[in-house]
Amino acid sequence: MKRLGLMLILGTALAAGCNREEALRHYGLGHLAFADGQYTEAIQEFQDAIELDSGLAVAYAGVGDVFRERGELDKAIHPYQRAIELMPYEFTYHYRLGRAYQGLHRDTEAAKTYETAIHLDPDNAPVRVNVGVVYFRMGDLGKARTHTEKAVELEPTHGFAWSNLGAIYDAQGEIYRAINAYQKSIALDSNQAPVHVNLATAYLRQGRLDKAIEEFKRAAELDPNTPLIRKRLAYAYSKQKRYGAAIEQLQTALELDPKDWQCRNSLAAIYMIFYLHTPQQDRLREQALEEWHQSLESNPDQPAVRDQIKKWAEPIEVPAPPEEPAKPPEEPKEPPAPPVVPPEMPAPPVEAPKPPVAPPEMPAPTEPPAPPEMPPPVAPPEMPAPPAPPEPPTEPPAPPEAPAPPAPAEPPTEPPAPPEMPPPVEPPPAPAPAGAAE
Repeated sequence: MKRLGLMLILGTALAAGCNREEALRHYGLGHLAFADGQYTEAIQEFQDAIELDSGLAVAYAGVGDVFRERGELDKAIHPYQRAIELMPYEFTYHYRLGRAYQGLHRDTEAAKTYETAIHLDPDNAPVRVNVGVVYFRMGDLGKARTHTEKAVELEPTHGFAWSNLGAIYDAQGEIYRAINAYQKSIALDSNQAPVHVNLATAYLRQGRLDKAIEEFKRAAELDPNTPLIRKRLAYAYSKQKRYGAAIEQLQTALELDPKDWQCRNSLAAIYMIFYLHTPQQDRLREQALEEWHQSLESNPDQPAVRDQIKKWAEPIEVPAPPEEPAKPPEEPKEPPAPPVVPPEMPAPPVEAPKPPVAPPEMPAPTEPPAPPEMPPPVAPPEMPAPPAPPEPPTEPPAPPEAPAPPAPAEPPTEPPAPPEMPPPVEPPPAPAPAGAAE
């Protein structure tokens, strides 16, 4: 009898071993199908493995991975939980379950699951990055900062860690640290459009509009089909009063999302700014009214916009410019004084030529003869005094009285009041973390 029982135990063990081997074979096939993107086949292979061996935790985790990859996060929760029940000390199962909770915005459960994963592997940077994102969304900036700073300490080349740390610093008002963190993230990977947006927004808060516009334009190059980037770039242009460039960006945003009623309100406000400066161009008022009407089609619950439409239904009366007053006659000018011609200088006297003098006989060479005496120099003639200039008239004639200019036209009793409009574009909200770590 004992021998029969032993044989049954050995047979069961051998069968279990055969089942585990076959289950692992199905798991391997499922893993290959998952890598090739054949998700239906992958789930079938994983489930076949579970039927053969219900204690194969890795097969449950495989099912969860397929559902998470397909975006069916709610279906991934149970397989991950089952894998954790079978292997509670396996770090990756807790991490994957935390990713599913995070994607579903079940932040409290995600934070708790990530904390368990950190307890199992405290030096894992990606889990630190992700739990930082969760705490950021929960409003616990202290814990978010602690975990994210630890992540960049563990892995200094982690681009997401630096960008998320910048968002946390930004939210805490440490703008210079935020800019430094964003710049480090971009230095590691310059093709992150959300990080360029966050850096541009930080520059915008500092009033460094040129730098903000440069970063927004780079973000638009990397991600040209996101209306939010175009709207923030328009806001930066409007702060520089470059309304033409702002209009161009808002129109591009509306091409991407024609039902964006806030964008239409901003466009209408800029048209009205132009109109109030040049009320002669009534087409600007008409364009603003058209944008407001289309905004109401997307969102009828806007009483302020309806008030603006009523207020500007009629154009502003432009007063005629006042006539220019007649110019008074010009005062007569004094005739110019005749030029004073200096008197001519008298010609110097011309001496008559002297007859040649015969050379004296040379005496005997005893003493040299005395040099002849030089005649005294002739003084130049005195210059006559210049004539006195003519005396000016004793008193110039009084100019005729200018007629009084006509009184200017009275201004209108009350200038038109500017419209009470929303700002040209919405200021950007607080920065958000760039993303989760894989």
